[in-house]
Amino acid sequence: MRLVLLPLSLCLLPLSCSGVTQFLIGNKNIIVLEQQGTWDQMNIACRRKGAHMVKIDSADFMHTLVNQLNQNNYNHNYWIGATEVGHEGIFRWQDGTKVKMGTPFWGIHQGAQEPNGGDLETCVFMNKNNFMYWADAHCTDRFSVICEFQGTES
Repeated sequence: MRLVLLPLSLCLLPLSCSGVTQFLIGNKNIIVLEQQGTWDQMNIACRRKGAHMVKIDSADFMHTLVNQLNQNNYNHNYWIGATEVGHEGIFRWQDGTKVKMGTPFWGIHQGAQEPNGGDLETCVFMNKNNFMYWADAHCTDRFSVICEFQGTES
């Protein structure tokens, strides 16, 4: 995977650029927003930037993303673009594709494999307390978000 850091002067957000990091992983232009909100609020925040919540569909991409978060000292929980809202029992990305289950993506919580929230926890986040492995949560919880643009143009 190719990683390219973009200068903050390329920040495309109507907010100030503090609290925002932008970088390339492969063909994905990633923007990390530190502001916090519900899954729906952060989905809107990504869309206002012309992006969508990140889709993590390979172990290589996840590894590179987590390394980049660690290198930039990001220590938040991050919403990603997966949910089971509207298709109970099956987690899907925003483009409708099924989310891969099990390792190396989902974490273990109190001895049980995530997702383990049943009907109440239907949105997916990267859990800072579990090495950024995924977990399901109430969509009304307040976390930061990782957004993405496809390609190098944004």
